[in-house]
Amino acid sequence: MLLHVATFSCFLAAVRTQVFSLGKCPTVKTQESFDINKYLGDWYEIYKFEASFEGKQRCIRANYQAKPDGHIRVQNTGIEDGKTITAVGDGFAPDKDFPAKLQVKFSEKAPYGKYWVLDTDYDNYTLIYSCTDLAGVSHIEFAWILSRKRTLDEQYKTKLYDLATSFGIKTSNFQTEDQTGCS
Repeated sequence: MLLHVATFSCFLAAVRTQVFSLGKCPTVKTQESFDINKYLGDWYEIYKFEASFEGKQRCIRANYQAKPDGHIRVQNTGIEDGKTITAVGDGFAPDKDFPAKLQVKFSEKAPYGKYWVLDTDYDNYTLIYSCTDLAGVSHIEFAWILSRKRTLDEQYKTKLYDLATSFGIKTSNFQTEDQTGCS
């Protein structure tokens, strides 16, 4: 019994800096007519669910570029304690019938994780979602709202919050990203 308590305590500590909820992942629908070529380029993180792998970074920017092998080069850059932090990963759409259901990883040793585009207009905003069921009794989820600029018009925030809510995603989990004073 003590081993179970210790294991559960370690598990809770690991997910404490993530959005962890009881029940299965919400059922979501990705954007149907997704065009990865229009999606490429720079995006700025405006709202996010807490994610331990981002640490206490601010000024987070994602850059997506096509690779010769048909995959996408993903470069995330942020500032933490005055230092620039960069992570480079690989992304791809495993099923051409669902091009907005991307998979991304940032280490050769790591498995690919979900990077599902729920909505984008390519020019102003995108809503990304990732959720993993844990033994059918709980789930861990991530979500990001990105913008082509370091700000996002309120109309787009409202639109994306309404969409997330319609899928059962709790928008109260979104945190505002600090994009002020970024170069």
